[in-house]
Amino acid sequence: MKAISNRALAISCLQACAIFGAGYIARGRPASTGVPKGAFFLLVEMEFKSVADREKAEAIFAPEARWCRDHEPGTLSYEWARSDSNDRAIIVVERYADKETAYASVHKSSEAFKKFRPQLAALEPVINGHSYVASDIGYTSRLE
Repeated sequence: MKAISNRALAISCLQACAIFGAGYIARGRPASTGVPKGAFFLLVEMEFKSVADREKAEAIFAPEARWCRDHEPGTLSYEWARSDSNDRAIIVVERYADKETAYASVHKSSEAFKKFRPQLAALEPVINGHSYVASDIGYTSRLE
């Protein structure tokens, strides 16, 4: 897979999110708790060997995304988007309230993730992932 700059990755991610809506891009800010500053982001690019493998991955991602939305309040967004220039490539945009609890403790230890991850690995995608801490400049959703 061709290397991509962080800026280009972020722009591609935002453009791609408009193309395919598996997952969700924003969770409204709860009035009583608020969303902590400095949310933890993951941007994960994947390229599959075939469109059929990408479609299989989408099918196993959908229940994972529903689980996150319904059972992980610290998972603020979890979006899968197809590339508009490579039908075997996708990007996953993940945003968590924090790295240690919402991502590492809750998300990665959920039964849904434990089921999803080996199914995805079996498809052997080329994975290129990056993690970030939000700058709190700009916005992810108009709901916040």
